Amino acid sequence: MSRFLVALLLLMLPSLAEARRMPLDPLNRVHAGLSVADFGNIGVGGGFDSRLTRLVYVDLGAYMSPMAPTGDTPTGDPRTAPEDWFSLRHGLYVTPGLRVPHRYKGDFTWDLTGRLGFGVVWVEDAAYEDALYINPALIGGADLLLRKDKIGLRLSGKAQSFKAYANAIRDDIQLVRPQFGAEAVYQW
Repeated sequence: MSRFLVALLLLMLPSLAEARRMPLDPLNRVHAGLSVADFGNIGVGGGFDSRLTRLVYVDLGAYMSPMAPTGDTPTGDPRTAPEDWFSLRHGLYVTPGLRVPHRYKGDFTWDLTGRLGFGVVWVEDAAYEDALYINPALIGGADLLLRKDKIGLRLSGKAQSFKAYANAIRDDIQLVRPQFGAEAVYQW
């Protein structure tokens, strides 16, 4: 029995472990610029993107469309489909992303990152005047970053899937709405 206890104690003693790898410098980016939600709601967007590993990044951001929609605006006309009554206005999101691995050549660099995450969207219901609803959303998309030194341009596109409650028909409707961005980026 005593040999067993000695062996158990020896196994529980900490051992020296050495692992070597290249250090990974932190990489953070802020981005701000133009946002277009639902093909007609022009506004502003911005956020903070940070590297977790060599390939995984997380983007925390927001967009808002404070002006009236341009182009075809939804109406609450009962002759149209209930899906057409809703307009995506604002959103907050957290989208982890996987960067396409590649080697950098030359002065300009590029990064293509696919993203999948979650967020909260504000949706306007045209069937009721000044009706703005908050809904949870699943978000997927991609962004392309073109950069020289610390300054760059980020082009992004996201599809946002959410359920909206249509008061006029008293039922939930599953919607998928786009949001695009063109933003200036500063990296440190």
